[in-house]
Amino acid sequence: MRKVIKNTLNKLWRDEKGQALPIALAMLAIGSLVITPLLNLTMTSIRAGVSDESRMYEHYAANAGIGDGILNIITGDPQLPAVGENWTYSIPDTNNRSVDVIITRIDSKSWKITSTAISGNGTGTKLDCYAESASIPPNAISGGQVTIESGSVINGNVQWERKPFRNDGTINGEIINAALTWPDVEYISAYYLERVEGAPVHEGELNLNLGPETVADPYSLGPIYINGNLVINSVSEGAVRLDGDVYVNGAVIISGKTTVYTNYSTIFANSSFALNSYSSAVGGYGCFVAKHTIAFRNSFKPGSYIVAWSIQNQVNFYSTVEFNGAVLGYDLVLVGSGNTITWSVPPPGLSVPPFGSFGMKIVGWESTLQ
Repeated sequence: MRKVIKNTLNKLWRDEKGQALPIALAMLAIGSLVITPLLNLTMTSIRAGVSDESRMYEHYAANAGIGDGILNIITGDPQLPAVGENWTYSIPDTNNRSVDVIITRIDSKSWKITSTAISGNGTGTKLDCYAESASIPPNAISGGQVTIESGSVINGNVQWERKPFRNDGTINGEIINAALTWPDVEYISAYYLERVEGAPVHEGELNLNLGPETVADPYSLGPIYINGNLVINSVSEGAVRLDGDVYVNGAVIISGKTTVYTNYSTIFANSSFALNSYSSAVGGYGCFVAKHTIAFRNSFKPGSYIVAWSIQNQVNFYSTVEFNGAVLGYDLVLVGSGNTITWSVPPPGLSVPPFGSFGMKIVGWESTLQ
């Protein structure tokens, strides 16, 4: 029986001879069909990886050009262009790529920075960055010196850079002892002169004596250049509405029972600015900017937002008011007893000159492969 089984197995093995060759040939044919496309796919993947890596380094190089452009704006490089013009320069070796930077000044506070990185193989990556100079520091009070008397409340940060600092009130925010690089008078003056370019010019002092009829229909003022003082008074009651920026080449004095509606506009005084009457009031969003002292004895209507900025001197609050906005005094900010000053983000549309040394805000970004 064992012999029969053995003979049968030997016969089967003899019958399988030669069948391995067709199988090997079939596998070879399949391999030739698969391996070639697989190698091509591998090479394509390698090339794509190299290309992606090159593009990545291009992007990093172009981004470095954007950063260099922003730094030049913040530090006030003397080669920065005028409004409507541009400055072009090159950075020769960034990530082994050349970078061309174009800084375009759109207006007094808006910029476009274009950075293009070119690789050795001729490909390129272009970045367009749209930025705005930050208008003011994020503080309720920014001053060379700061004095806050008893009973006053400051809702926001207080930053000062020169002693003394006196606080007898309450500060609900950070207290920051750090220097600020203040823009100079010429820069701020030029900013507001540009905003009244082409506006009517009034030679000499402008006196406005407002009557009660202006309460319902406020007197319209601005845009205008006043080559002298601006004096506004209401014997009984009156109101004035700013319909554009007002440049005063002198002092501003507002007294009586006068209400000033700022209407997203600014009064700039090349001297001092005084709201002298406890019966006067300010409403709306706007700015009061003066070369010398700004003094408030008035009230502020609910919902108003004001930036008060003394470029070379001080801002003083003498009355008990609720003030919403930002106060900047190069030399001193004095907050008398019982005042409340609250900081919030400035509403868009205020004509505040860029506090260029403070920082930049990115408002748009585009990327293009070349």
